[in-house]
Amino acid sequence: MKVTHVLATALALATGVDVANAAIFNSKQVKQLNGKNFKRLVQGSPKLTLAAFVAPWCGYCKKLAPEYDRAAENLKGLVNLVAVDCDAEENKSFCGAEGVQGFPTLKVYPGAYDGAREAKPMVDYLTSRMPTFVKRATTLDEVEALKAKAQDKPISLLFTAAASVTPMYKALSADFHKTLDFYAAREAKVGKEAMALFGVDKVPAVLVLDGDKVTKYDGPLKYDALNAWLKPFAIKKGKKDEL
Repeated sequence: MKVTHVLATALALATGVDVANAAIFNSKQVKQLNGKNFKRLVQGSPKLTLAAFVAPWCGYCKKLAPEYDRAAENLKGLVNLVAVDCDAEENKSFCGAEGVQGFPTLKVYPGAYDGAREAKPMVDYLTSRMPTFVKRATTLDEVEALKAKAQDKPISLLFTAAASVTPMYKALSADFHKTLDFYAAREAKVGKEAMALFGVDKVPAVLVLDGDKVTKYDGPLKYDALNAWLKPFAIKKGKKDEL
């Protein structure tokens, strides 16, 4: 046991990888953080984050791991899932300051999580808590007014049949809210006449209004594809920390 621990420690020092923590979580979507970068990457993020405070020797942490991995894969790009190894010397004071008294401790930023430690309950809870920067256009006049607004700042406009905004569109609004305005218009509210203003005849449809130009998205309605498509429309580009 001692030899194994020494080898693991040596490997961690040589590679910079948190071997103990990496052995618990297998998903690449679970980001391994420490006390030094946690505040910058989590508390400074516009996205909701679920953090698992763990210890490599903890049996309950190992039981949590596959469910946490599954939740992270399901929420890729939508919600951040991170982990902190509280057994590491550099993280002990930070974990104490975060109120961690046992393992695993799950915390939502911003907020708290007291739900089940299974993938589906975690996914359901997190998607219900996601912040949104999406505004509603509920009438023909409000949709038409977006043409004038787009002269000052590009607008991502979603025409949809759904009464609620999808987690994916909420996540995209969090990604680009500083550079794009996001609107959603429900077909039943605004009518087909509003959709026809932009040449849309069926939903869902995603557009970008940039000045007098209207660009329709014709790719798959997936987070990664839409994220890549929206990036060029950003009017302000700057460096930012991303998980």
